[in-house]
Amino acid sequence: MKKIIKIAHLYYDLLNLYGESGNVMALKKFIERVNIETEVHFLTIGDKIDFSKYDIFFIGEGSEENQELVIEDILKYKKDIKKAIDDEKVFIATGNSMEIFGKKIRKYSGIDIKCLDIFSYSAFEEKNRLVYEIVYTYDKLKNNKGNKFLGFKNCNCNITNNNDNRMFEYSDSFEYKNFYGMNFVGPVLIRNPYFTNYILEKVFNQKNIDVTLKDDTMEFVAYHNYIDNIIIKE
Repeated sequence: MKKIIKIAHLYYDLLNLYGESGNVMALKKFIERVNIETEVHFLTIGDKIDFSKYDIFFIGEGSEENQELVIEDILKYKKDIKKAIDDEKVFIATGNSMEIFGKKIRKYSGIDIKCLDIFSYSAFEEKNRLVYEIVYTYDKLKNNKGNKFLGFKNCNCNITNNNDNRMFEYSDSFEYKNFYGMNFVGPVLIRNPYFTNYILEKVFNQKNIDVTLKDDTMEFVAYHNYIDNIIIKE
């Protein structure tokens, strides 16, 4: 039987700031380089989403207004999403979409917006927005030359009650089973190709696909040019 990796790009039209769609393009490209077929389904409000059909779910950054529209729609899928996460489906939530999976978002005005409440953290909106480049260390890749994780932050929320399941050393990330939430924006998976391979290896193992992912393409060259020539020298 032909093996196909199915990717769901959730709320692609509402949560797609800063080139977030590049992450889905990266997943597709990395998979197809090893001659495995992919299907990408673009899903949004009004679509019936079957969370049992897909291997990978991606959801990205959006404006505060669009985030609220998505929250209103996605709440009806809470049980389905929780089951998919518990079944170790891969979820990648970047930017402020990470907030949707927590308990609530406390707006600067004092208003609370109820979220999926799948995880225990909450987001608290601040008056000032933080915009900066950052490099974290991802310990799951500590024996790998790609363990430096490049991120770009553009946010005005702090994440609280997130002490036990952080991807990195700070609370702006969350990892549980194969759920990866990180408050970074832009094409994170293109910028961090070793992490992308790490995720895809999990998917391939689940599907009993025996392939070796590439680590010599332009994304890896760009990664090392940045890490080796800028970060390390500093």
